[in-house]
Amino acid sequence: MYKYLVMMLMTLALSGCVTVKEPQEQFVRISGVVTFKEATLLPANSSILVAVIDADSPGVVLEQREYQVAKLPVPFFFTVPEEMVDNKANYVVWAAVRVQDKILLRTQKSYPVINNGVFNTTVLVEPVR
Repeated sequence: MYKYLVMMLMTLALSGCVTVKEPQEQFVRISGVVTFKEATLLPANSSILVAVIDADSPGVVLEQREYQVAKLPVPFFFTVPEEMVDNKANYVVWAAVRVQDKILLRTQKSYPVINNGVFNTTVLVEPVR
């Protein structure tokens, strides 16, 4: 009887030591700054749209944000669940500054991120041609 009681107490004590952890979701973080060739004041009611897109697949947007802005440069930060990232995609950061519906400035070059190991970038916007 004594052995049985000791065995039950040990089982209870050891069962309290077991910790079950939920798998934590992993995230990809992309950050940077959108800038013009010099610090620039923007017209009233300006907004900037910054997006991480797949350059090889039109319409595929991994993440995007729009901010009301008064001047450039503008920092940005995205946190994307890792399972949303396609390892074969050609992700780039794209940005455009607009007043109402008219685009004044936008990226003219590609700024690759994620699958090339780059997670922080400086994005230059230029006047729309």
